[in-house]
This record gives sequence, structure tokens and C-alpha cells, in this order.
Amino acid sequence: MTQTFTGTTRADGPLSCSGDSHDIMASEGTVTVTLVQSTGDATLGLQVCAGGIDNNDCTINLRPIAVGQTLSGSRKGGRTQNLKLLAPNCGGGGPVPPGPIQYTATVTYPR
Repeated sequence: MTQTFTGTTRADGPLSCSGDSHDIMASEGTVTVTLVQSTGDATLGLQVCAGGIDNNDCTINLRPIAVGQTLSGSRKGGRTQNLKLLAPNCGGGGPVPPGPIQYTATVTYPR
């Protein structure tokens, strides 16, 4: 199954961010995410976690993803997986963007 998601992420402060999140229902197997576009071609932080709980044991732990890049991981945890794309400063990983960042990502996963 392949789905396309659009959303917005923003910096709330120097080390924090917020934004949209997207749930998928994935069977066991590989979950693949491609960042199709982002405002200003910004590199974002990507994570895919079971139930949206970031416990550092996620399908894809928080890591940078550039426009055009694809990241993947074997599903960990339950069937409900939550995709988040975060502003580059989230957790102190980059500069604070001047405004909200809009993005489009595709996610491929076993149904």
C-alpha cells in the first residue's frame, strides 16, 4: 500500500517543534518513507513509531530526511504506526526555521 500525506511542521522554540502526524495501519514488514517536497527544500526530522510513542525503539527512529531521500525500517510494535515529520530544530538537530514548513511524503507499507 502506498499513501501520500501532506502536512505542516513548525518550531515552537529553539529545541522544540510541533506539527501534523499521520497514522497508517501496517502489517509486519518494511515501512518506507520518501520526502517528496518541503518548503525551501528543508531537511526534516522523520520518525515512524507504534502508536505515536517515541521510545527510541521505533520502526524508524528520529533521523534527518532530505527532499528526495527515502528511509525505511522493519515494523516494530503494533499495527498502528504514526508518521511525524518535524522541523529541523526539533531536539536541537538544526537551525530554527523562520516559519511553518509544509511537506509532502509518500509512505509504502504492507497492508
